[in-house]
This record gives sequence, C-alpha cells and structure tokens, in this order.
Amino acid sequence: MILRIGLVCVILLSQVCWAQGFFDDEPSSAPSPAYDMNGFMRGVFFGGKVIGENDAELKSGYGELGLKMRVRKGRIGDGFAEIRFRRGSEFGNNISDVNIREAYVDAYIGNIDLRIGQQIVQWGRADGFNPTNNITPQDMLARSPDEDDRKLGNFLIRSSYYINPFEFEFIWVPQYAPSVLPVELFPFPSWVTLGPDELPDARLKNCLLAGKIGFRLGRVDGSLSYVKGYMPLPGINIGPDKEKLLGVIVMPKPYKMQVFGFDFSTTLGSFGLRGEAAYRHAAKADSVYIPFLKSEQFFLFDYMPNSDLQYVFGMDRSIGNFSLIVQYIGRYVFDFVELELTKTPIDQLGQTNRMIASQQFEISHSVFLRPALAMFHETVNWDMLAYYNITSEEYLVRTSLGKQLYDALVLKIGAEIYDGPDDTLFGSIHDALSSGFIELKLSF
Repeated sequence: MILRIGLVCVILLSQVCWAQGFFDDEPSSAPSPAYDMNGFMRGVFFGGKVIGENDAELKSGYGELGLKMRVRKGRIGDGFAEIRFRRGSEFGNNISDVNIREAYVDAYIGNIDLRIGQQIVQWGRADGFNPTNNITPQDMLARSPDEDDRKLGNFLIRSSYYINPFEFEFIWVPQYAPSVLPVELFPFPSWVTLGPDELPDARLKNCLLAGKIGFRLGRVDGSLSYVKGYMPLPGINIGPDKEKLLGVIVMPKPYKMQVFGFDFSTTLGSFGLRGEAAYRHAAKADSVYIPFLKSEQFFLFDYMPNSDLQYVFGMDRSIGNFSLIVQYIGRYVFDFVELELTKTPIDQLGQTNRMIASQQFEISHSVFLRPALAMFHETVNWDMLAYYNITSEEYLVRTSLGKQLYDALVLKIGAEIYDGPDDTLFGSIHDALSSGFIELKLSF
C-alpha cells in the first residue's frame, strides 16, 4: 500500500512540474524540463592494517545510493538537493545513514542572487589545500574514493551581487557546525578521558560572517575575502575529570578567528598560475586556567592556535591527456614559542593541539603534486595526489585507477597512505586510516 501511494505521488509530482514548465510566462521554442534528477549507486570496500598488530582488517564496507535533484522556475530561481542512503560497516560498527548533503533554494533578483539552505561552500583557487576556505567543515574520517565527500554541508544564507567586473559575496552562518577530528586515534596518555564536544549554542552572537570581493581584470581573476567567527576546525580543550582523582578530560572545542584572504589565477603561456594567502588573527582571550590533578597548581592551557600566515603558489599544465599540478605550501606562525615537553604532562596535550593546527614549527614548507592521465580513449583514468611536509616529514599519497566497464559503470581501485613521525598528525593516524580500496559505481 505504501509503495503504491509513493508511486502515485511521484507521478503526480512529475505531472505538476511538467505543467508548470508548460505554463511558464517566459516564452521558449524548446522549453527545458522543470526538473531533472540524476545520481549513482555504488559498493565500496576499504581494507587496511589492524592498529598495533601485523594483520589486516575491514576498515569500511558499504553500499550507497546518491540522488540529486534540481528544480527550475524560469529566470526566477531554482532549487537543488542531494541525499545519500548508506548501509554497511565502518570502523567495526554497523552503519545505516540517511544524509541530506545539500538542500537549498536560489532566487535571482536582478543582479542579486540569494541562496538559503543546507550548502557546501568552497572558497579559494588552489588544489587540495585552501587557506582562504574557512566556512565549510570537513570530515577527516570519511571513507570514500571521492575526496569531495569529506566536505560537510551546513545551513547558511549566501548572497551575491554582480557589477562588472566585480562580484560581491556575503555569507551568514547562524549556527556552528564542526569538522570531524580523529580524536579517538590520537595517542593520549592513560590519565586522559575523552569527553563530549563543547560547541557554541545557536545564539546569534556565535554566528559566522564572511564576505568576498571577486574581480576579473584582463587575464587575471582574483578575490579578497574576510571571515569572522568560529573556525570549522576545533581545538582540543581540557578540564579536570570529576570521576577520577588523577586525570583530565579532553574534548574538541571551537575557537574564534578573523581571516583576511587573497587568491588569484592567471595564465602564462601554456601554464596556469594560481595562488592563495590568508592571515588568521587569533583572539587569545579564550585561553583559561585549569586546576591540574586536583592540586593547587594551575596552568594556562591554549586550545587555540596562534595567529599565522598561510600561503600557496602553484602551476598546472596539460599535455594531451596528461595533466600535472605542482604547488608549494608555506606557513609562518606568529609569537611562536618552543614547547618544552618535559615541563608538565599538560604539554603533551598542547603538542596535540599544535599537531592538529599544523603549528609545530614556526616556519613550515610543503609540496603538493597531482598528476592525472586518461588512456584508451578515456576509458581508463589514473589520478594521484601526493603531499609531503618537508619540515615535519609527514606525507600523504592517494592514488586510484578507474576502468569504464560499460557506459556509466566504472570499477576503481586505489590506496591512500598516511605516514610520518609519531608526533605528527599523519604519523598518529597511519595505522587507522591508511588503506586500499575498491569501488564499483553505476551513475544514472
């Protein structure tokens, strides 16, 4: 009975949408459909090393259905939604998820575009690492062959105003949504207990505001941006454990910052050039004193990173079916002080915060490579992402080979490897997240 009712609703909805397209005020010799739908079905397997043992295990295995729908209303506006249905196993737990990844409505009012709803916002022009992208949270634990699946949607209001050659963009995020950190994978001491996230409530004073001015001047595209509010990537805060005589609780806690950003892209002959820079200003007033181990000693613990300057410069080039992106990534940390790990046990937690914020060194240098090759009439595609931090000696390699079996049916195999010294982020998550994967995906 339920199936019949659902089928009738789908038929009625399609008839209504087509009727609206037929009676639109805008004349057209070839009217486009009032809506369209597409998506995919896939099965995914991730396998890797058991943490602390010389054995292999299932890291993640699931089947997933993804649906995308766009509804159009002439030149007035449109709407978009993407929903994911997933069932399987992940990190040893059964999963059964329904995730509305995005769902928003656009209105076009003269030179002004207005968008309200669940959205994913991507700022910046660099590939992989975007210092100006401080709006959309990410899930570092997402197990997917598609790296875009790490981006998480959040409810926000976004508007744009166009006046050639400028575009003014404004974003308001009324409620904070955090990035997902692999806190359980960090090597905390035995006297540390993991606690719940400390997230700001929905009061408007906790909102995030952002603005950007984009421009096109000749062959150069660029933008200036500003963000103020809680950053998507939280820090790790600590407090006394009331249930243990000797111990502390650690929990993710967001912090406020102001970010001033700049990005550009242009061409030089057959080479593409692009870059970004962002200055993050930290408000250190949120640092607090906490009692340590039920004693009368107090310590100033900073779960917030220092102010820093991040910058990326890259070149890209395509030759036939081969493309290559090369980037340099740098960071300078202001008011940097070496952390004495032997001073107090609290310093071990401070080191974890520096590791998460990539502020273990005053100046750090990294390189990023992304080659890709299409072969056999583009029925076989190879892609690789390689990141190496010269200063911390940690690295990430992600590669995949996809074969088009038939039309929209693709088989993909690959691997992602994290590694580095034990006191680095990638070194800490090496055993848990390094894995090989296989995906069979049918698009429609």
